[in-house]
Amino acid sequence: MWFGGSIGPPLTRPRDCRPILPHLTQVWTSTDWPEHERRCVTHRGRHVVVLGPCGADTDDLHQTTAGTVPDDVVWRWPGSYVVAQIEPEAVTLWTDLASAIPVYTRRTPEGTQWASSSRLLACLDGALRVNLDTVAARLISPDTAELGTDSFFLGVERVPPGHRIRLSARTEPLPQAVWRPTPRSEGHARRLRAALEGAVSVRVDRASRPSTDFSGGFDSSALGLLAAERLVSQQRRIVGVTVHPKGVHDGGDLDYAREAAHHIGLDHRWLPVTEEHAPYRELGVVPATDEPAPSTVSYAYFSAQLVWLVEQVGSDLHMTGDGGDALLLTPPYHLVELLRCGRIGRALGEAARWAHVRRTSIIDAFRTANSRIEPDPVPRWVHAAFPASNDANPFSLQSQTQRSLMRTMTQAGRTARADAQLAEAFGIALHNPYFDSQVIHSYLSVPVDDLPGPARYKPVMAEAMRDLFPVRLTRRTTKGDASSDHHQGLRKALPVLLDFVDGHLAAQGLVDVACLRKSIRHAALGIGDELAQIESTVSTEAWLRAVNAAPRIPWDACEVGAV
Repeated sequence: MWFGGSIGPPLTRPRDCRPILPHLTQVWTSTDWPEHERRCVTHRGRHVVVLGPCGADTDDLHQTTAGTVPDDVVWRWPGSYVVAQIEPEAVTLWTDLASAIPVYTRRTPEGTQWASSSRLLACLDGALRVNLDTVAARLISPDTAELGTDSFFLGVERVPPGHRIRLSARTEPLPQAVWRPTPRSEGHARRLRAALEGAVSVRVDRASRPSTDFSGGFDSSALGLLAAERLVSQQRRIVGVTVHPKGVHDGGDLDYAREAAHHIGLDHRWLPVTEEHAPYRELGVVPATDEPAPSTVSYAYFSAQLVWLVEQVGSDLHMTGDGGDALLLTPPYHLVELLRCGRIGRALGEAARWAHVRRTSIIDAFRTANSRIEPDPVPRWVHAAFPASNDANPFSLQSQTQRSLMRTMTQAGRTARADAQLAEAFGIALHNPYFDSQVIHSYLSVPVDDLPGPARYKPVMAEAMRDLFPVRLTRRTTKGDASSDHHQGLRKALPVLLDFVDGHLAAQGLVDVACLRKSIRHAALGIGDELAQIESTVSTEAWLRAVNAAPRIPWDACEVGAV
């Protein structure tokens, strides 16, 4: 599924797309794009289009954009959406705060194409070319691939999140940041609750059979219970899915999930997984996406879950709690920033709490917190250097803590779109409400010096959900850890994996296969701390294979419609 448009003739669009309006052929969506996620109002020759799930109705949209489109338009209403203003000779775009629905551009001698898919734009001339510099940056660290505006394809650039950009045939596009947090002194839990209620409602109200992850953690439990509250008044229910090892129904997250599921509007289901769903299986059948998907290494489980949702639940929309940790867990650098803000007593108290959790001294806690802003070393098997310094602060935020939060959110939000593309192949709309602009804006209204310390486990969320969470869940201070599953999967897939990594990356000279294999063997034995970098490399290799094997997406010329 995708949307996009053209600036300047001749106009082209992907095959099997339809214009947003019969007379507005230069803006289009794929034929499977949901009707309720494409809205358009007209004001004296200009059109304002909203693409994506949005809580505004047509009257709201018409009244708000009658004079001009306000820059807060993308976080004014619940949902994850992009806004486009279409004028006779230009298009102005407003992007969401987390790139949950990313926007890419490609300039040609005839004009500019823009779309929600970088791979789609890369196929414009039939000669899809991968951007090896971006690939190399991802091998170093997924964070370094976030620097700048390059996509994973040559000639295709991404528009930064939370920006406004004007595209015309006569001028160079210049994105301008339009979002900054608005500090509020109180009401943080209430605002977060309201934003999450809106994010859930805008999705489940339109779904015929909605479902959600229900792992027993804060984030998925909140979505499931808020959806249950919303739907019970409509005499409907949401299916909450708890994944568990086959034959195991008790302990850890499973106990929290079982207790939280006692709501009349929640249909709680258990999804058993076995060794055949272990990480590192089925890497050769992962579909092509705009970039390596977060679920690539876990594709065997992920695809099995999607099949189960279709066959056993009939789900047409599934929500996940992805993004909750990125938004609601304060980065350790916050300790240093508290000191610099003069909050010495608070800084010492939070550092002592964090030092206790990590079993270290307060001095070491501050030292570690300060060092967290430094990049990780380049993996020893990667033949690439750190990319040249670029603007890593697209929102011009003064707070390092907020910059860290937003950098994590925008990187995670955009890559989560690749998971949604995987789910599309199974006929399921995958949604991640924690990446919604209004949710982000509401939570980051908490002033920096009032954010919970890094050792505190989501206290604002606990307060926001106090009436729906069981008392035991509200008091939870940690989350589950699946790293042992990945180590076991690595061990079982070792022979196949050692052969798999000698592929496209090696052919491009980006990895030392012998060194990579050595690190994989060590990780399989539980030696070293390179598992995350290994998974990133394996995911990138799987993505390259999928992109090279997938057929090119055809584009066709179309007639120019009147604006």
